[in-house]
Amino acid sequence: MKITVSHLKKSFTIDHLRIELFKDLSFSVEFDHVLALLGCSGSGKTTLLRMLAGLELPDEGEVIIDEEPLQFHSTEWLQHYQEKLGFVFQQQNLFPHYTALENIVMPLTLVHHEEPATAKEKAAAIMKRLRIFQHASKKPHQLSGGEAQRVAIARALVTEPRFLLLDEPTASLDVEMKVEILDFIAELKTMDTPIVLVTHEIGFARQCAEQVLFMDQGSILEQGETKTFFEQPQQARLKKFLSSVFAY
Repeated sequence: MKITVSHLKKSFTIDHLRIELFKDLSFSVEFDHVLALLGCSGSGKTTLLRMLAGLELPDEGEVIIDEEPLQFHSTEWLQHYQEKLGFVFQQQNLFPHYTALENIVMPLTLVHHEEPATAKEKAAAIMKRLRIFQHASKKPHQLSGGEAQRVAIARALVTEPRFLLLDEPTASLDVEMKVEILDFIAELKTMDTPIVLVTHEIGFARQCAEQVLFMDQGSILEQGETKTFFEQPQQARLKKFLSSVFAY
C-alpha cells in the first residue's frame, strides 16, 4: 500500500482563534501490513487518519492512496470510498440494544445491502476466525472493554475492507486489556489487510509496524523503516520522545 500526501493544509477555529495544524504537510510511504503514526497529543495524528478516511477535509493539498487521489469535494465519491474502508476509533460505538453478532451484521446489510442470511454467515465466520464467536449473543454492556474492542475490529473487517484505520484502539482500556488488544492486532497481520495505526504504545509499534511516521506540531519530523527508525533516530525531538521507553 502506498500513501502520498502533498502540500496538505488544514486549520481550525477554536474559541474564535484560528489554529493552523497542517501548514504544508507532505510525505510518501509504502508498506504491506502496518504503518504506525506516532507523536504527542495534538501533533495531528488523528486528523491525518481522519483525512485518510475521507472524514476530515483539507483546506488545500492532495492525498493519494495507491495512485488514486481522494476526491474530497465529491460527496458521492467519498461515500463509495468509505464503504471500502474499516474504521475503529477510541470509542467502539457499538449499538447497545443489539448483540455482538448483530452489530457485525449491520454494515453488511445496511451499507452493502447483503441478504440477512448471507450477512449473518459472514459475521459468524469473522467472529470464529478472530476467536470471539463465544461472545456472539452478548450485548455491549455484557462485554469487557477488550471484548468490545475486538467486536468493533471484527465489524470493521467483515466487509473485507481495502485497509483498516485504527485510532488509539487501546486508549480507554486498562493494562491487561491493552495487552490483549495489542496481541489481537498483531495477529491481524495474517489477514493481509493493511493497517494504519495511531498509537502511543511505542513498544507495540516497534514490534508490529513496518514503517513509522513521527508527527510533531503538524509536520512529519521523521519517518522510516521500523528498525532504523527506532535504532538510529536522527532528530533530537524524536530521541526525546522515545527516551521514556528506550535509551539511546
